Amino acid sequence: MNKVKQAAPWALPAALTAVAVAWAVAAIGGILTATAHPAFAYSVAVLYDAVWLYALAQETAHRRQGSNARLPKVIGWVFLPLTVAILVTHGVLAADVLAAVVGGLVPVLAKVTLVMAIDRDQTRISARAQAAIDRTRAVTRDRIAVSRAVAAARADETVAAADIVKAAREAEADAITTTHDAYETYAEIVEQHPVPDWHTDLPALVSDRELEALLAGGVPDGDSAGGTGGLALPGTVSVTRDGHGVGTPSAEDRYKALAMLAAELYAADPPPSKRRFREAMRAAMNARGLTGGWDTIDALYDREKALTEPVAGEES
Repeated sequence: MNKVKQAAPWALPAALTAVAVAWAVAAIGGILTATAHPAFAYSVAVLYDAVWLYALAQETAHRRQGSNARLPKVIGWVFLPLTVAILVTHGVLAADVLAAVVGGLVPVLAKVTLVMAIDRDQTRISARAQAAIDRTRAVTRDRIAVSRAVAAARADETVAAADIVKAAREAEADAITTTHDAYETYAEIVEQHPVPDWHTDLPALVSDRELEALLAGGVPDGDSAGGTGGLALPGTVSVTRDGHGVGTPSAEDRYKALAMLAAELYAADPPPSKRRFREAMRAAMNARGLTGGWDTIDALYDREKALTEPVAGEES
């Protein structure tokens, strides 16, 4: 009994809608058959009415649950005048004014009765309840949006991590390749230019003593000022006791020549300091081709200084 009461308000709208749909199919198919095949004409009519019925059903469903039915409403109200115009046109073409008027009224009556049935059947809720429903829907939409954003961020993080790992692996591969190439180049160089045996005397090496003397600015004993390794320089003359001499000087003649040169340089007034004496002595030795180390020059300076000290004491 309750089901009958619930279905009663929908009987008239359903009947009028069925008549309007059937009449619209016949009208559209009859109009289009003048320019198209009947199968095509009536299939277009069926599709047109199917869209109209679908919009009416969606509007009804949305109103029952209290949700927004904007798009179905727009489609329903757009199709209503189109259907009316089609039915009126079909009646005019058939030269039947009554058919044109009745055909135009049928979809209007179907739409009006359907709206009344929907308004009676739809769920009535308060504004407060509707606001609560809207808040719930908004929170749900926000949660869905956040979930999608988190999923997208995780996907981006995964892609970025994969790119980093890929770049690191490529860098490691490049480093290994570079190291391998360097080892191969090194092996080729060693093979083409072998190194002599280090346990034997290597040619053209400088001894530690010679290096220390070079850094100190002097010439080691046994080496000439020109670095000829103790050989007399071309064009130099060895000094003897009488100041004349040729050939290779002996050690005694060399020392006497150095002593005479030291006495000459120290005789300046005032006597030079040890640093200046060393500089002047080294310059004079290089100019005369004499050899001698810094210890020899320092010994000559100390000798000349010791010889002049008693004289200086007697004068005082």
